[in-house]
Amino acid sequence: MGGLIEPNIHPMLVHFAFALSLSAIFIYILGRFFPRGSRRDNTQAAGDWMLALGAIAIVATIAAGFYAYYTVAHDSPSHEAMTTHRNWAVPSGTAIIILAIWRYSKRASAPSGIFLGLLAAAALSLSVTAWWGGNIVFKYGLGVQSMPAVTGDGHDHEHGSGSVGETMTMPNGVNTGDHDNSDGHHGDAMPQAGAASGHDNSDGQHDAMPADAAQEHDNSDGHHDAPETVVPTDHDNSDGHHNNDAQSADNEAIKSIITAIQKGWEDGNGTPFRRHFLDFEGARYFESGGQNTGLNDLVENHVEPEKDSIPDLKLGLSDLEIYYEGNFAWAVASTTVRGTVVKSDRVIDNTGKQTWLFRKIDGEWKVVHTHSSSRAAR
Repeated sequence: MGGLIEPNIHPMLVHFAFALSLSAIFIYILGRFFPRGSRRDNTQAAGDWMLALGAIAIVATIAAGFYAYYTVAHDSPSHEAMTTHRNWAVPSGTAIIILAIWRYSKRASAPSGIFLGLLAAAALSLSVTAWWGGNIVFKYGLGVQSMPAVTGDGHDHEHGSGSVGETMTMPNGVNTGDHDNSDGHHGDAMPQAGAASGHDNSDGQHDAMPADAAQEHDNSDGHHDAPETVVPTDHDNSDGHHNNDAQSADNEAIKSIITAIQKGWEDGNGTPFRRHFLDFEGARYFESGGQNTGLNDLVENHVEPEKDSIPDLKLGLSDLEIYYEGNFAWAVASTTVRGTVVKSDRVIDNTGKQTWLFRKIDGEWKVVHTHSSSRAAR
């Protein structure tokens, strides 16, 4: 269906369902002002046809709508709006279909006052449905190819195919497009790739900057000291994997990866993600209920478009702790997200928590899972 109209045919069908249904009620009411005779009869017949065609269009529209619901890329805020649209559409459309069947059985007589009242109520409900439909397109950018959205409504329930592998990769990133993430959906942004030399972090947003950052990096304000890392006291280090030298090297490697990813989010640069994430079948990246499926989806539909949506994005990291278990490691930290959404001028100022899971493959640490959540700073 996507080959006919992108992303599907629902946007075309919905106009017929809405226009025909509302036109029917207006025609029925208009007919009551005409004197009895051919003009009233013809108006009534026109209303019957409009209502019947509107009901048929509603059936097709709802079917296409469910297809869109389960396939269109979206994040958590847009998913909530899309679900509200669906919850209005199904009962409204069902009511009009039932009324159309009722009217067909009574078509020999004039529409009763009760019928017109019920049809008017259904038409009003359908109008609310249409408003929500426009809202998810013009406010949240769903289906607008120039504003890629986070998949999965980006949400934590199953929409579409793709199974979760043994190791799930879950990126934390700022939502793409005109996504209102003031409720915490941008706090999941994964820290970005290692800061380039000369990068201005004087605002203190890059607490996770590795100690060996480029010489030109301004750390005079003390905001970029690498947070202390921790290894569990009961960890079995008898194999020597975490002797002081090895642990220090691992700590620096993991902090460098986290910092690189953080800067990648800020710059809309997918290179650090392709470099440091383990891409595998079934990989998923989550943030505050949002989801991207696969590394390409994360980079192309989330990381790269984010720069246009929030050009002044700044991510902060503090209280970073790193733990090890053989060739497995995990890091936890406190996060901050700040920026302004271009299309809505909404200022984002969120705080939250984030977790990264790593596997050491051929001597190199790879991100295999991340999880983050945030909310407006108090």
